[in-house]
Amino acid sequence: MVILILCILSVIIRDFDGKSESDTEFYIGLIIINFLFVVIFFPLSAKFWSLFGSKFEKPTWNENPITFKPSKSFNFFQFIAFWFMTAGFINVLLVGIINQQFDGEYAHLFFGGVSLLIGIKLSLRWLNKSGNGEEKTVANNI
Repeated sequence: MVILILCILSVIIRDFDGKSESDTEFYIGLIIINFLFVVIFFPLSAKFWSLFGSKFEKPTWNENPITFKPSKSFNFFQFIAFWFMTAGFINVLLVGIINQQFDGEYAHLFFGGVSLLIGIKLSLRWLNKSGNGEEKTVANNI
């Protein structure tokens, strides 16, 4: 509810000046570049830190997302990803309904959240693979 209220307030307060076609093309290009960057960079950085002994656990909603434990860092990124997706989606819908135009800034926010979730999933898959291609489970480690 808080996210919905903040998103509605940001749409009401925002100054709606006309967007040109070049702005829309710019935002679409920016979305694609940032999406690819996050989806590639996030698993690579997690793999890099795992080489130095850092362990990453699957994020859960039962734990505090703001923690200083490196193993729980995916909880924070999952929280931020859902925040970005919710805020971006609500604002894209509201601006689309009110002004009948595409808002690239909030679409960029939405796809930033989607790319973070995909990056987390790819990181967990890559980190949980052993050298022979099987996933690491309790039965495989014994």
